Amino acid sequence: MPIAALLLPLVPMVVRESRAEVVTGRSFDVIGAVLGTGGLLAIIFGVIRAQPLGWGSPEVLGCLAAGAALLVAFFFVEKRSADPLVPLPLFRLRSLRMASASLAINGGAFLSMFFLTAIFLQQVRGESALGTGLQLLPMGVAAVVGAGFASNLVQRLGTRAVQTTGALLSTAGLWYLSTANAHTSYGGGILPGLLLLGAGITTIGVPGQIAAVAEVDHEQSGAASGLVTAGYQVGGALGIALITTLSTNAVTHALAGGSSRPDALVEGFQRGLLIAAAFSAFNVVLSLASPKIAPEAEQMAAALAGA
Repeated sequence: MPIAALLLPLVPMVVRESRAEVVTGRSFDVIGAVLGTGGLLAIIFGVIRAQPLGWGSPEVLGCLAAGAALLVAFFFVEKRSADPLVPLPLFRLRSLRMASASLAINGGAFLSMFFLTAIFLQQVRGESALGTGLQLLPMGVAAVVGAGFASNLVQRLGTRAVQTTGALLSTAGLWYLSTANAHTSYGGGILPGLLLLGAGITTIGVPGQIAAVAEVDHEQSGAASGLVTAGYQVGGALGIALITTLSTNAVTHALAGGSSRPDALVEGFQRGLLIAAAFSAFNVVLSLASPKIAPEAEQMAAALAGA
């Protein structure tokens, strides 16, 4: 926020003013927004409540059923709406469907790792909040470097090869991190995994954004970019809810079996990271099945602006 506040006065100097063509009679899709948001929230809440209550509890099953029903209603409302929140014909594009799924999985794996690793570093290894942030910082640097390489390589190799490479890097990084414990050295046991994962997440993200808008008409490129961004956020929320629930179950079972709290937390951390690695491994398969797109300069600019 402070950085955004400082940069805000410079926006008029750099960004040219533009005005969208306004269609007479157009309105905001309130019903679609309520149904879509409510459906996703109900499903996420149901997954979260599965940890203390069990997957077969009436509350969990009710939330999941309600969420599914709301999303079905959302689909029919969008199908008949004159001004839909989500233009459903966009999903006919294979590249957009595959990119949305890939970025959703990427979000689930990455955000789950970030959450679990922060807990691991603080509660198992005794790091402060500041120390944890500093130890995670190299992952951000690797992400920036990965994005730069991905932007250059995608025009030479196409989106499929770059995205598959990113998924492989993410899988390797998550697996490596899952081997860490209370006595693992940072330089040899944690840092390499963070660097691999940091490079991997943006090497998936850049070609994913490009593939999402490559076959979309210019007028709908904003909607397509919004869909994949929403997919990443929703995938992240569902992924972190599911993975942390399964990780917490592992901690609970370990404590019930007589393990110490630090050992139980390590077991939960390792299980969560392995599940996240399985997500990324599935992303490898998904990337290999994605269309191979060699973007032009205009497509690159539109995709990166949307990212």
